[in-house]
Amino acid sequence: MSKPAALFINKHHYSHFSRGGAHILPVTEVDIHLVTRYRAHGGLDGFADHPLPHVAVCETEDFDRWRDLCSWTLRHHPIDRVIAVHERAVLLAAEMRSTFSLPGMDYETAVRFRDKLRMKEVIREAGAAALPAFAALDRPTDLDRVDWTTGRKVIKSRWGLAAKDLYMVDSLDQARAVVAGLDLSGSHYEIEEFVKGRIYHCDSVVVDGEIRFASVGTYLTDPAGYSPGGVFGTVLVDDPDLLRRIRAMNASVLAALGLKDGTTHLELFRTDSDELVFCEVAGRPPGGVIPPVIQWQYGFNIVETQIRLDAGLPVTLGTGPATGTCGFIAFYPGGGEARGVDPGRFADLGVVEHIEHHGAGNGRGGVRHSTDFLDSYVLRAPDEATLMAGIAGIQNEYWR
Repeated sequence: MSKPAALFINKHHYSHFSRGGAHILPVTEVDIHLVTRYRAHGGLDGFADHPLPHVAVCETEDFDRWRDLCSWTLRHHPIDRVIAVHERAVLLAAEMRSTFSLPGMDYETAVRFRDKLRMKEVIREAGAAALPAFAALDRPTDLDRVDWTTGRKVIKSRWGLAAKDLYMVDSLDQARAVVAGLDLSGSHYEIEEFVKGRIYHCDSVVVDGEIRFASVGTYLTDPAGYSPGGVFGTVLVDDPDLLRRIRAMNASVLAALGLKDGTTHLELFRTDSDELVFCEVAGRPPGGVIPPVIQWQYGFNIVETQIRLDAGLPVTLGTGPATGTCGFIAFYPGGGEARGVDPGRFADLGVVEHIEHHGAGNGRGGVRHSTDFLDSYVLRAPDEATLMAGIAGIQNEYWR
C-alpha cells in the first residue's frame, strides 16, 4: 500500500528538523515533497544525512517563484496534505490548501493569524481579550486620527515576524518621521497603543478544535529590544492562578480565530496593575529555543507535532510535565569575544543543552531579528529561584 503524500513548504535550515541524532520528518509514514530555499541560504544543510526523494529549491524571497513551484508540485503529483512550520510559509501553505481543496488551515483562517490588524479586529468583535487601542496605518494622514495624549505608540508591520519592522514613537512628529521612510502602500502597517508590562507567551497544541496542551512562559527581556551583545530567554511559569488566567485568554482567542488543528504561539502583556492585554498570536510552533524548553519539560517536540498535524498523522504529547522548571538564555552576536561556558560547568549551572547557532548576525556587527542568536543554553532546575541563579551564572561567564 502506497503512503500518503505531503508538500512541505519550508524556509528553515533543513538541519532544524534534526534533534539528538534523530530527524523529525515522518518519512516512514508520508511521502514528503520538499520545497525549500537554496543550499547557500541553509535550505539543505544536513540533507545528506536525511535525504528525501522529492526536493525542489528556489529563492524563497521571490514569493511569486515560491508560489509557482508549490503550485506546479501540487498539479503534477498526487499530494494529500500541505505542511508548514515557518511563519513565512504558513500563509502560502493555506493558499495552496484552499486553491487545491486540501484539508488543514485554510486561507481565510491563516489571514486571521498573520494579519495583526485583522487578528485584533476579530478578537475585539468576539470580546475574547483586552486589547490595546489600534488602527490601520495606510497613509500619513491616518496619524492625525490617533490620540497622542495617551503616550507612546507602536508602529509595526501587520505581516511581520521576529519583532522586525517595529518602531516606538512618543509623539506625532516622531511618527511622521518614521512613516516618511516607510512604504504604506498595500495595507502593510498598523499603529497601536504601547502597553507597559512584562511579556508572556502561551504555546498550544490544538486537535479537532480542542486545546490539548498549553505551556506558559515569560520572556527575560522584550523581544523587540534585541541588539548586539544583548541577551534573550524565557522561563516557564508555575504560578497556578496566573497559568489559569493566561490559558483562559489563550482559549478565548483561539476559539475566536477558529483554529481546528495546529500549534500556536500567543504573546500578551501583564501590566503593573495585573491586567492581561493581548499582543498577537501566530498559527505555528513557537520559534527560537522555546521548542527545546517544551521538550525538556513536557517530553515532546512541538515542531514535530505541527508537522504531524499538517500531515494528518496522530500526535503524542509526552507524559506530562516533569518536576521542577525549565528555561533558556541566549546571546546575540556583537558583544565582544564570546568565551562561552565551560561544559564542565553545565551540571552546576543546570544546563541540559547547549545550542550553537551558525550564521548569526548580519555580518556587519548587527542583529537581524529577535531569534538571531549566537549561543543558547537550556536549563532545568527544581524551582524558579535556582533556575534564575543558573541563568545569571551563565550570563556572568559567557563573555570574556
